[in-house]
Amino acid sequence: MKVLIATKNKAKIKKYTTMLDVLNISYQTLEDFDKNIEVEETGTTPKENAIIKANAYYKAFQMPVLVDDSGLILDKLPPEKQPGVFVRRYHGKRLSDEEMIELYSKELEKVGGESTGGFIIAICIIDQAGELYIKETKHERLFIATPCKERNPGYPMNSLIYDKEKKQYLAQIYKEEDKYRGNSFETEIDFLRIALGGK
Repeated sequence: MKVLIATKNKAKIKKYTTMLDVLNISYQTLEDFDKNIEVEETGTTPKENAIIKANAYYKAFQMPVLVDDSGLILDKLPPEKQPGVFVRRYHGKRLSDEEMIELYSKELEKVGGESTGGFIIAICIIDQAGELYIKETKHERLFIATPCKERNPGYPMNSLIYDKEKKQYLAQIYKEEDKYRGNSFETEIDFLRIALGGK
């Protein structure tokens, strides 16, 4: 059995290939196929969008698929300014990592320089038999307006997330060699194991 990691985000591909390697599960990515599938994300929550994408890719490729979707909440922003599922889209434009850092840095400045908040991550898997599995988690964070110079490609908000206990930004904590570890990583691996098997 091979699982399609249905994303073009290289950071997400690295994350999920790392997990599937741990579980000894074979995988392919969209780059392995000639098909170019554009999925309209019409959901209003990460969970809804993850399910929409999983169903579309499963129908198109007829193989097990793994997708995720995320949303961002910044507690001090008013409802009309909440990024939600549009965290990478602003006025119809898809933002680069640096554009995201600049945009949310300015928004945080407007509300006093910092805000609690968090990412909602929804992982959706459809297995070989067509059964759907979904897991949604929220990662509580503190966001501050002044970014650090370090970057985690594909995860731009890590340059604005600050850990007061460690006195470091998440981008500084999540160095390449230890990015994929910790409780949330292990919890997500357990979810993949339930849905897809593996060791």
